[in-house]
Amino acid sequence: MPRNAEMNETYRKISLVVEVNTSIKYLRTGLGELQKITGANDFYHPPLLFLANGLERLFKTMLCLNYQERTGELPTFKKLIGNKNGHDLEYLKSEVEKIVIPVERPFAFMDYELITGDELVNRICRTLSEFGKRGRYFNLDAVLGTDQDFDCQKEWERIESFVMEKHFGKQTYHEHLMNPQKLDFLYETSNNILVSKLESFFRALTRQFIFGNFSSNSKQFIFEIEPFTDIEDEQLGKTNYNDFNIEQRIKRK
Repeated sequence: MPRNAEMNETYRKISLVVEVNTSIKYLRTGLGELQKITGANDFYHPPLLFLANGLERLFKTMLCLNYQERTGELPTFKKLIGNKNGHDLEYLKSEVEKIVIPVERPFAFMDYELITGDELVNRICRTLSEFGKRGRYFNLDAVLGTDQDFDCQKEWERIESFVMEKHFGKQTYHEHLMNPQKLDFLYETSNNILVSKLESFFRALTRQFIFGNFSSNSKQFIFEIEPFTDIEDEQLGKTNYNDFNIEQRIKRK
């Protein structure tokens, strides 16, 4: 291999490590931004933006590693995505589902189902996918006369209502909703449920780096993925991500 080609390949491998690290930072930040949503703060763009970007990067790095495992080289964009929209999380997730496996460990027994068949995870991923593809500019598109039929913020609010109705029961939830003094409590509860679900999903994905078989090199990324692989069940939803700067190791009780 020519020296320039060898140096380029080394740079691509280093960039892959950086990209995994970046994806985890985006996901951490997205969870922190989600925890800021209250009755007085309905600015959903930051959590949607960070979560969509983080998942896109994590999915793509997993697919790059798997492509390298199968072919001996890292892919080009065309080889990885083809003619698909590069922000299409639903497509990327469907491709990742093909390379993950059930983990035969008691603590990870539900990981595979969580990645491949969880209703709430799929609904969240669809919303983040639409946001990444086009929803970021929903209001600007309206200004410019471009029709859109998927309002990501409204869909996320529907997801919040969905988890609240499931948590409290439909009647109790709507009783709480009519009480202004319960508003912050409802947002706190909703955020906690969604953060817990997303933490479980991110943990399941990152545990594939350790216990899966999509790449023989994936264990090299243990340090980068540690913020999610090390979460215990009883710690889900208990971390305030705004308590830690992005370079700081998360210390969970």
